[in-house]
Amino acid sequence: MSRRTALLGAGLALMLGGATGNATAWADAFTPQSELAGTALVLQGSGTASYMIWDVYDAALYAPAEANENAIVNAEVPMSLILEYHRDVGVEDIRKATWVALDEQYAGGERERLRPKIDAIQNAMIDVTDDDRYRLDWDPEAQRLTLSLNDETRFESNDRELARAYFGIWLAEPPLSDKLRAALLSRVD
Repeated sequence: MSRRTALLGAGLALMLGGATGNATAWADAFTPQSELAGTALVLQGSGTASYMIWDVYDAALYAPAEANENAIVNAEVPMSLILEYHRDVGVEDIRKATWVALDEQYAGGERERLRPKIDAIQNAMIDVTDDDRYRLDWDPEAQRLTLSLNDETRFESNDRELARAYFGIWLAEPPLSDKLRAALLSRVD
């Protein structure tokens, strides 16, 4: 049994479920366009993270219309990831889910080098309730990563590596959820 399977079975992280619904229904829940620092972004895909029978959050990814998957995954383009919650989720569950994905994506030394950066962004996070909305923005031109909760900035950094790693929780291989990753990148050419 893999570490991910063991954690899922133990119920340590609510967000590890797959995506539900269909792409057309998801697209209706988020606006088709957004903007970041004057750059037009389009909805690249959206989905719902579920745990057992409960929808935990809807997620949407925005990036420039011409962005390809490689540029998005490597944080080479401006982008926004929105998580709109449907359940109360404790910050400890968010942290556990984060590390489940990152533990599989990064080997020991590299993971430990990233740990203080990941801890910094996660220390800015708090418990969420129904209708709360986390937004993660990356502007590569300004070298600015921003995390906000309900339009209130909670964290900022100029670290490209942190941006790539944190967006990678949902977008890099292996992601937090394969189905959700596919849904978020469903409109990327």
